[in-house]
Amino acid sequence: MLLTAMTGQNPEVILKTPAVHHRADGHTGGMPTAIVGLRKLRRGRRAYMDLALSEVPDWISIPDTAKKVSSRDELHTPFGLYQLLHELTARSRELVGGNRLLIGYRAAGGEGLTRRLRPLADTGVHVAQLGRSYGLVRDEPAEGGRPTPLPLRLDLLRLTFIELHQRPVAHTEQTAATSYLARNRGNITEYRKVVAAALDAEVAKARTRGAMAVICAADTERARTDPDAVAAELGLDARTLKRMIAKELDTVVAACTDNLGGPHAPPGAPCPASFMLCLECECARALPHHLPLQVLVHDRLAQRREQMDPLQWAQRFAGPHERLADLLDQHDEMAVADARRDATEAERSLAERFLNRELDLR
Repeated sequence: MLLTAMTGQNPEVILKTPAVHHRADGHTGGMPTAIVGLRKLRRGRRAYMDLALSEVPDWISIPDTAKKVSSRDELHTPFGLYQLLHELTARSRELVGGNRLLIGYRAAGGEGLTRRLRPLADTGVHVAQLGRSYGLVRDEPAEGGRPTPLPLRLDLLRLTFIELHQRPVAHTEQTAATSYLARNRGNITEYRKVVAAALDAEVAKARTRGAMAVICAADTERARTDPDAVAAELGLDARTLKRMIAKELDTVVAACTDNLGGPHAPPGAPCPASFMLCLECECARALPHHLPLQVLVHDRLAQRREQMDPLQWAQRFAGPHERLADLLDQHDEMAVADARRDATEAERSLAERFLNRELDLR
């Protein structure tokens, strides 16, 4: 139950957790981490995966006297739990062979100690019985105030892990959102409130910071013949304006007027920020030739809304999506439709690389 609560893995994967592991810290005194190889058959060709168990407390409470807890009893970290299980089952593993971490004793099924020691099989019945013996009850009583038993199941512990962490475990973000979070109807109303609050906060932030400055097509054409006058009107120097029109200063959805004087780096240092932050940067300017990429990125963000966990989308993309929507609203519908239709393969490829963070500094 603790392994499920700390890792969120499927019951089948938990039961087959191996005792063979790799110490990523190399026993050098750094943060202890054991990496174990797991297998989830339903993943097909991606069935094999690694799980890192570190000495970092997760959502389970840390004991009040954590400093006094021996290494044998550190059940508040995945690494401590794994090490304890490894030690407790070491002798049994020698007797029965194999490399399973979880080995138990069965009162029936053969004579002698070694015949009754075996790797744990389906523990659903045993876990449920244990829950009943604890007398666990639901938070909300039944009608009449009678306590309602709370079933103890590994799949529900896995669901709780995914809800608490709001991230997928050995599946995609879309599966986490549609097959786990949305399926739990008892929590969906509260979850929607959290997503709505995150959306409102990001949209409000986008509107507060204002839309990116736009250089219209008319000013762009005038700048080709009278760059000094147009640059003065826009608060730019003529050389920078010429380079922007020549696409030399592009940052995907905008152009940068001052790479060495932006808000994301010390004065004089090149800006290290993601190009996504250009949408809220005072140094950014949107020119007519950026419209196709703005449309493509806006549309891709809208598509990801259907593919991702809603809360993650709200936190990561609600602000940029709103800012792009404001930029598109400054063009007529025909221009936006033409940009969407006439976008080149190079622009589509650039938009994909941009959203996949291939253009970010690593």
